[in-house]
Amino acid sequence: MPDYADPRDWLEMTKETGMALGLQNTSQLLKLLDLNLSNTTIIHVAGSNGKGTLCALLATNFTLLDQSNVLFSSPHLCRVEERIRVGGVPVRADVFDEAVKKIQLVSLASNIAPTFFEVTFLAAMIIASEQNVRFLILETGLGGRLDATRCAPADLALLTSISLEHTDILGGDINQIIKEKAAIARPGKPIIARVMNTIDYQKIVEEVAQNCYQSLIDVGKQPAQCHFIEIPDGTTARKEAHILAEQALAILSQKSLLEDAEELLNWPGRLQRLSLPSGHKMILEAAHNPTGLDKIIPELINLISTEYSMQKTCLIFATSPQQNMTAMMDGIATICDKIGNIELILTKPHGGRYPGVEPKILLQYPWPTTEIHHYQHVRDALEMLLQKAPEKCGTILAIGSLYLQGNILTYLGLDGDNDLSLIPKDSKVVEHSKGD
Repeated sequence: MPDYADPRDWLEMTKETGMALGLQNTSQLLKLLDLNLSNTTIIHVAGSNGKGTLCALLATNFTLLDQSNVLFSSPHLCRVEERIRVGGVPVRADVFDEAVKKIQLVSLASNIAPTFFEVTFLAAMIIASEQNVRFLILETGLGGRLDATRCAPADLALLTSISLEHTDILGGDINQIIKEKAAIARPGKPIIARVMNTIDYQKIVEEVAQNCYQSLIDVGKQPAQCHFIEIPDGTTARKEAHILAEQALAILSQKSLLEDAEELLNWPGRLQRLSLPSGHKMILEAAHNPTGLDKIIPELINLISTEYSMQKTCLIFATSPQQNMTAMMDGIATICDKIGNIELILTKPHGGRYPGVEPKILLQYPWPTTEIHHYQHVRDALEMLLQKAPEKCGTILAIGSLYLQGNILTYLGLDGDNDLSLIPKDSKVVEHSKGD
């Protein structure tokens, strides 16, 4: 890799490395960086759906407790700094650049070529170390066992719901995927796992926890301590995250302010409601796979029927490639059927790891509405809708890829620090007494 002087140029060049699961490069760079995180409690979260929301809730709870924290999540919707939130706010560009510069120097000196994801993860570790934060929350990128985040010396691991995804990388059956994700368990440390209906789920997690030691990165060979949590059927995605966060806080002996955290949390692109100056009303939901979409449908339908009384809904749909594309489109069709009077806009997300599905391909599905438009770019779809009077659009509902939501927020100019903060400055933050 060429020796680019500017850290941003170098970071951009790391994308050429592509995606590379494995711990060798990250573990070596961590050793060379020689970070001190002895005062930091590290929480590591994996799963197929809900892991980002769980991480965001925990970070917001810590912020309300006045506990310093860094949240690492991916992908970013609008700009790379939002992958690292300090106290809920995207990290300052200069702080991020300094961290990347340190990784760049160590990488070039050691002839190690990290991926883009690995660099952003290492930057989060550097920033957490330099700011001596009390808590560091890490969202797994993909899988668990070989994800770069597994190199962090986590004190607590959490597993959200797991579904069949990324089978080309993680394995072709659900049991193999459970094994990969459960491997975020750390020797001698607790792991909280959401109970699933999959046969042998608990047995698989326990077996992985019993043998979770990885010689490259772990100290000690004790089994992880399993805590299984039952989630009632029909529980919403946000409530499920709340239940898991409650258990995590109990294990960490931290006060729960989750009711307030949930009320105040601004988690961009996740059931996010927008009221535009033009009078248009929007809901952004990044249900990015069939399982996540099925889980959010009742909540979406209830939200639109109870809080949005407009006669019409304009539904923007764009998605990245899916293991089961038909199931994804079936979910969108279900929403169309349940809401009724739908104008469907098919488009393509831009900026993701994989090219978005072409609108002309989505158009071939037998949609239960005749009012359908398709656009190659999200901006064209938005321009078409927003030039209409608000009452002609009704509720604008955008569903699909996280990158779709990022495209929308960027187009609307809602990509500043405050827009992307977990607790925006205009929120009425409740005063909480410390130490009780």
